[in-house]
Amino acid sequence: MAKLRIGPLPDDRPVKRTITFTAALDALIRDYAAAIAAQDGQSEAPPVEELVPIIVERFITPDRAFRAPMHRAPSAVPRKPPPHSEQSPSSHERHEDQPTIAGSE
Repeated sequence: MAKLRIGPLPDDRPVKRTITFTAALDALIRDYAAAIAAQDGQSEAPPVEELVPIIVERFITPDRAFRAPMHRAPSAVPRKPPPHSEQSPSSHERHEDQPTIAGSE
């Protein structure tokens, strides 16, 4: 079968973690959840268990130093493929008028 353009699908199954907060951090996160509810006109604050993964993701995702090649790991957040991500044509698919560079075969 021919190789498809889309590779393996990311593993997006939830992973349960148990974490412990200091009392001060717990209060801060609950206050933040209440502020989100007030901002969005909701009567109830979002549960901390739903809020913390969003906070962590929004903190890590834009961190350029972490995304550097040395730290690159499989992403939990699906990324768009770069434009023109198709593989270069093989020697069989090249047009005869295109030059072949030595060592690129």
